[in-house]
Amino acid sequence: MTMTNSTGKPAVPAWLYKLFTGHQYPYVRRLAKFGQVVKPGEDRPEPTKDMIEAKFWEVYLRCRVKVLQEVKEGMIVVFHDLGEYPPGSFQALVDNPEVFLANTYGKKKIKVNFYDDENFVCTINFKVAGWTEHEHT
Repeated sequence: MTMTNSTGKPAVPAWLYKLFTGHQYPYVRRLAKFGQVVKPGEDRPEPTKDMIEAKFWEVYLRCRVKVLQEVKEGMIVVFHDLGEYPPGSFQALVDNPEVFLANTYGKKKIKVNFYDDENFVCTINFKVAGWTEHEHT
């Protein structure tokens, strides 16, 4: 399933929309909730589905992506920067992440982070091109 929009917005796969708007990463939901106008002393209600979708589009179109490789160094896991993509430049990654990451970076365990300016939004991990485990060094 891909979300499409007649307003010229990019196609967004269901997995990505859920990543941004689900409960695991509350950034978009929080912005939607705290963007509501309330009278002093009133509790803010939970945002509606439409409010969350509107906030998703606002945030997603501003997002940049950082691609990192997970590497085990001794007993510690560290992340090495592989690449960064400015807003609007990562549609191929979104459309088919495993193929894009394999073709661009090869066999690796990869973490893809989404940021709204400097604010962390969400992350997803991929085991790319048949990656099964860290190499033993």
